Amino acid sequence: MARKHGRTERLEYPPPPSNCAKFLYYTWKLCSVVFSHFVMISLVVAYCILGAVTFERLESQHEREVKRNISLIRGNTTHSIWLMTERVAYLNRANWTADVVGMLKDFENAILLEMKVRGWDGNESPDRIQWTFTGALFYSIIVITTIGITPRADIVSH
Repeated sequence: MARKHGRTERLEYPPPPSNCAKFLYYTWKLCSVVFSHFVMISLVVAYCILGAVTFERLESQHEREVKRNISLIRGNTTHSIWLMTERVAYLNRANWTADVVGMLKDFENAILLEMKVRGWDGNESPDRIQWTFTGALFYSIIVITTIGITPRADIVSH
């Protein structure tokens, strides 16, 4: 180290960063935080929209099919009752009622099956379906929030 007028020069290691380097460093940090959050939010929004489109395409067709089946079941039951009534030469109230009760029980079982297994909601109008884009988007958001909130079993048990 050189001595000038009785003073010792000290060199700092590493040298302090310049103002330009500090600016670039903090700019990079800010951009990485902002863009990482932006990308994450964009991915979540894209996932929800893609899920909504997928759910709508898959489920709305099924819902329409179930509603058509209900109309067919009702039509078949009505037609069967009419044919049974036409075939009888003499209409006896007790016999006719017993036959119709059996047909109506079959109809009720078919309706219950459509409700339990195929998810019929009681509405037959093909114009009023639940799986619209809005309903599917809501379901997609519910799925992503439920998955994000549900605790894992190994974390809870410890």
